[in-house]
Amino acid sequence: MMRNEKPIIAVITALANRYAEKELLDGIISENARNGCVTVVFTVIYNIVESNNDTISEQNVYDFLRSDDISGIILLSESFVEGTIRKKIASILRECHVPIIGIGGEIPEFRSLQLPMLNTDDRADIERLTSHLIEQHGFTDIAFLSGMKESEISETRIEGFVRAMKRHNIEPNMDKVYYGDFWLESGRKLAERYLCGELPYPQAVICANDMMAYGMLERFADARIPIPEKVTVVSYEYSDMRGYYTPLLTSYKRNRFSLGTMASDHIFSIISNQTPPVFQPTHGEFVFGKTCPCQIERFDSVTELKNALQRKNNNDLSLFCSMEQKLTFCHDMDEYISVIGEFHWLIRNQKNIFLSLYSNWYDTAAERSEIIQSRSILPWSDHKVHDIKKYDLSHYFELEPEAVVCYLAPVFSGQNDFGYMALLYDHAECYEDVYRNWLKSVSVGLEFLRLKNDIRYLLSCQNISEYKDTLTGLYNLNGMKRVYSSAEYTEGKSLSLIMLRINLFPHRLNETEIRKKTEAYLGLAKMLTEFCSNRNDVGRISEDVFVYLMQGKTDASRLTDLLCAMLIQEKTYMKYAGMDSFVCTAIPCAERSWDTILDIGNQALSAAHQKIAEQRKNDAYDALLQVRSHIYTHPEITFRKDCDNMFTDRIDYFRRNYKKLFGITFHQDCVHARLARAKYFLAVSSLSISEIAEQCGYLDEKFFQRQFSKVTGITALQYRNTIFE
Repeated sequence: MMRNEKPIIAVITALANRYAEKELLDGIISENARNGCVTVVFTVIYNIVESNNDTISEQNVYDFLRSDDISGIILLSESFVEGTIRKKIASILRECHVPIIGIGGEIPEFRSLQLPMLNTDDRADIERLTSHLIEQHGFTDIAFLSGMKESEISETRIEGFVRAMKRHNIEPNMDKVYYGDFWLESGRKLAERYLCGELPYPQAVICANDMMAYGMLERFADARIPIPEKVTVVSYEYSDMRGYYTPLLTSYKRNRFSLGTMASDHIFSIISNQTPPVFQPTHGEFVFGKTCPCQIERFDSVTELKNALQRKNNNDLSLFCSMEQKLTFCHDMDEYISVIGEFHWLIRNQKNIFLSLYSNWYDTAAERSEIIQSRSILPWSDHKVHDIKKYDLSHYFELEPEAVVCYLAPVFSGQNDFGYMALLYDHAECYEDVYRNWLKSVSVGLEFLRLKNDIRYLLSCQNISEYKDTLTGLYNLNGMKRVYSSAEYTEGKSLSLIMLRINLFPHRLNETEIRKKTEAYLGLAKMLTEFCSNRNDVGRISEDVFVYLMQGKTDASRLTDLLCAMLIQEKTYMKYAGMDSFVCTAIPCAERSWDTILDIGNQALSAAHQKIAEQRKNDAYDALLQVRSHIYTHPEITFRKDCDNMFTDRIDYFRRNYKKLFGITFHQDCVHARLARAKYFLAVSSLSISEIAEQCGYLDEKFFQRQFSKVTGITALQYRNTIFE
């Protein structure tokens, strides 16, 4: 599979499907495509106004901005409302080492980033809007409703109003300049002050955005105040919600599409090592309605009504579909994927949709894995699970080369972060509210599945104890920490912690798999107990991590090698997970703290895990792993000739890929497989050396002894006598 060679431009926004963001994104995505780039849009489901712990985990989707696949970043600054999330975004952006630009007004939390900020000329636009009222309608008594006091956006728009008044030799009455919050309630409150007689009606009111104007119109309509006969109401920005309020609002539309294209050209110039073009904001345009004396343009209103009707129809389809109901009956991941795939039609015009979850998404107590398991949910697509690095964004464009944009939105429940959904389009497109509601159902359904399987798992566990693991009866994290703190060092012997991480690439959850998993883990625990019996201490400190505290003269790495050899002989576990499902490491304790030892061990395990994950991407991996598993589980069989026969036409290809993947030639690995079986028997049985040689497929004991000594550096008898010293 070819790696995606097109530069990836990331766009950060709180919501991608509001009218303002959609116009900006339309410009960015289409221009990025013309520049030979693709776009990844990072967004959330809830655009919170106040900090809320129930939705805080969805903000983790912005962590993916750390991806090395990203060439440049565009920040839609005005889309973020709440200060805490703005600070989080700013903190992440400080760690990014790619060009970053912003679109919108200056926001205090982003100011320290010192970004180039591109924006429409709000001052000039408001000046044109004000001048229209003066020149076309002869108004001189005009009020202005702006946003939050001391906000740069609010003050800039007031400046445009004042400048237009003075340019027409009208001294602006600053007592008629009011502050609001850019939301409906501000407009309602100002309208109420006119209605109750506290303020005299002006000839016209200019609102600094549509939402405040809608609030005014709503309150005036309730009081049956004729607009514009009593007072003209106009606004700045323009959204596609005019059809929901009466009379139809006249608004001055910001040229967001052009702003988006200019932002794309600006960032592309920087990443191409060219001088960015001089930014010249383009003018907006009037969209007339019936709230000022001008005549409405029929095309504008008809188009808006058609779009509003389409949104309503889509929302109705979403409201009356049975996806949520079906998700509650899912017993495993296959059923879950089938249900959400069945309702893919709710997301119109999509090219593909990928559910991308952390490999340990179901374990809410564990630190999130560095591996993402991604699969398409579309019914006709290949549902193969792809194991990818956490920040691998190119993966989606490799699978869908025609896609020009990918939207990454979180899949989460409360404070549990499961991963994200990747939605791809092959043209400049933004999703609708239906998709956000669909995502909420997807997240709830996944949490329901997790809880359902957690309950089944817990019912299989007994022996609940403060220091014991509920499933295996081994020490848990607290128990091993206590054992470690009380360990006494013996002169001449070293203390090491051996860590074993298993089930690296988990199976899909269902009742059968949970039962098999439980049996495999119990079999593994029994093997470890036998391995460590009366010698040292062993525990299960998390879902998939076992530890062994060893004190002795034997090199700890030799014990890790033996532990791996024994694990390969544990048939129940190997049948469940396979021989590429575990990694092992040994850490000398050297009187270091328990937390330090665990941190070192976890880093080593993660690196080994990542190495296997990279190997799994090779197209030949599954076939070669099957071969390798066979020679390790049946080392007594002369398998080399059979394998050569299997790959008669591609023997060089086989040998080259085998060594590339596993770091050892096939024939050398056959020897290692036999010796791994020998180490197992030497450690756990009383068989003679000649009997062990025969069990491992050697007809000549002396030849076995020579091979064992050559690979391990000691004789088989020395190995047996010293392994547990």
